[in-house]
Amino acid sequence: MPSVSLRLTDAQVSWLDAQTRQFRNRSDVLRDLIDLQMRSLDSPGTLIKPSPEGGKVLSLKTPIPKESPISNNIPFGGSKGEEKRDPYEKKTLGDDLIPNDLLDCDQLLREFWSVKKGVRSERVFHRVINKLREWTPAVRRSALEAAANAGWPDVYEPRQPGGRQQQQATDWDALEKSLPKF
Repeated sequence: MPSVSLRLTDAQVSWLDAQTRQFRNRSDVLRDLIDLQMRSLDSPGTLIKPSPEGGKVLSLKTPIPKESPISNNIPFGGSKGEEKRDPYEKKTLGDDLIPNDLLDCDQLLREFWSVKKGVRSERVFHRVINKLREWTPAVRRSALEAAANAGWPDVYEPRQPGGRQQQQATDWDALEKSLPKF
């Protein structure tokens, strides 16, 4: 079943929580509301109301207000008094935030994002995404697993098998014999 991510105001969330009961969660309430409204539509996207005669159905022709462009240099906000939060600040990533080219590792990416230490922001998320895009799917999975298990603030390319090259031990006796004597 497809999933949908919604942004609700605090008042809407409070009302939604008041409608829930045992065995009837938020998503059930929202599905019921959608089903109820779908039954009252005569065609997709057309709102209807009963006519005074009772038999006919009249369409509502109300203009839809256009949103004004965001100004005042407020990130994620529509006005000075209302500031929306960066969706990347949360520990959970919405379905709309996962890029389509990284769907092969979306569960690992979500797990990493939920346990990572440090700042969660859009800029940090895109830095992680750009790193992951440079690697093969196997390297991505390995890097995300290691970062999630350790709670690292970033993903790092896994080391090649064998780790760092071991320095060879210096044979001081042979070195001493090779030096000229004075």
